[in-house]
Amino acid sequence: MSDKLTASEAVFGLAAWLTCREEKTVLSSHDDAAVIADLVMEFCEANSLQEPGEGWAKNLIHPS
Repeated sequence: MSDKLTASEAVFGLAAWLTCREEKTVLSSHDDAAVIADLVMEFCEANSLQEPGEGWAKNLIHPS
């Protein structure tokens, strides 16, 4: 077992944490995105994950 999270483990871990929190997290195109950005940063810091590199969004593929 590795001592570092893989990218998929981090995504699943973030989703698990968000669904287990007492506070409700609302995500949509009509809501303030700063809330989720703050939660992602908190999760990344807690798990010692690196900050995204420059141009990281170019590597994303969103499901249709």
